[in-house]
Amino acid sequence: MSSPTLITAKFEDIPALSKMFIDAYANNEAMQAALRNDEMADYAHDSYWRFALGEWGMKQGTVFTTAEREGCVIMVPPGKHQPDVMQKMEAWAIVGRMMGEGKLELAKDISEQMLSGPLNQDCYWLWGLGVAPSAGGKGLAGALIKQVTDLADADNKACYVVASSEKVVLTFERRGFKVLSKSENFPYWFMLRPAQG
Repeated sequence: MSSPTLITAKFEDIPALSKMFIDAYANNEAMQAALRNDEMADYAHDSYWRFALGEWGMKQGTVFTTAEREGCVIMVPPGKHQPDVMQKMEAWAIVGRMMGEGKLELAKDISEQMLSGPLNQDCYWLWGLGVAPSAGGKGLAGALIKQVTDLADADNKACYVVASSEKVVLTFERRGFKVLSKSENFPYWFMLRPAQG
């Protein structure tokens, strides 16, 4: 099986990639814990991924995808992990909208965990990974992860990720990541792959 060809996504790809992420995370443990259960759920979920792709991916780092937009990885390079006050406020607003009324304190906690990033700023941050269900079994998740770990290896840097389900933890463990800790109040596993250079 040949490795999928990856390209750098552009801002005009955000709507298609947001839809792909929504489909990819439909049964995700963390997303199910976070997503509100009302008529605003689809809008809130779309807002979250558009924010992640644009603000974190394209503004802070790089977003890699395929020509068919079947999968995507959001990568933030070393030294770009610290959000400013506006980004923190935007993230809290987006996550609060996604979670709905009555969950603002949890949304604040989740936003802070999500944005805390690695303690070591000198590493690559694999900020988001998604593969459309229709593209499963093609090796796309592995190729997307490898895109980021290859950049980290070439730079002799570690690679960090926040996994959002036990299944995702296994996917990353097979690629050299180790669990550092787990959130006490949300399905987040904080993982690091040491420098391989």
